[in-house]
Parts: sequence; C-alpha cells; structure tokens
Amino acid sequence: MALTEQERAVLLARLDEAREALHQMELGRAEVSLSYNGESVTYAATNIGALRQYVRDLEAKLDLRRFARARSRGVIFG
Repeated sequence: MALTEQERAVLLARLDEAREALHQMELGRAEVSLSYNGESVTYAATNIGALRQYVRDLEAKLDLRRFARARSRGVIFG
C-alpha cells in the first residue's frame, strides 16, 4: 500500500519529532512527550525501548527500514 504525499509528510514529521525525543532522552532528559492526532504520549527513561520501537515502526511505514539487521551468531571453537 503506497502512502499519499500527505500521509508521508505526516509520518515524516512524527519521525522527526520521535527521533528528537529519543535524542533528548539519550542526553539524560527524564521524560519526553509526543503529540499527534490530538493525543499526547509521554515516554520516561524506563520505557525508552518503547520509544525506540516507535521510531523503528515509523521508519518501516516510510519504507526506510528495508533490511533488518542480522542477529549476531555465536562463535563455536572446536
């Protein structure tokens, strides 16, 4: 399903806001809030993983995450 220009613009704006919020948390801010569609979501340092997942989800919707990173494999000696 292809995005319209308007849908893509909205998702890009949300992605920019989410990335900035993630940046602020990584710099030590205790919590950040994001607002969209008249709703507000607050992320605290304890749920930074949820914010990272939100960023990944937006990137996937925008087709910016085509390839998942391969998981590392253990080394076996012997």
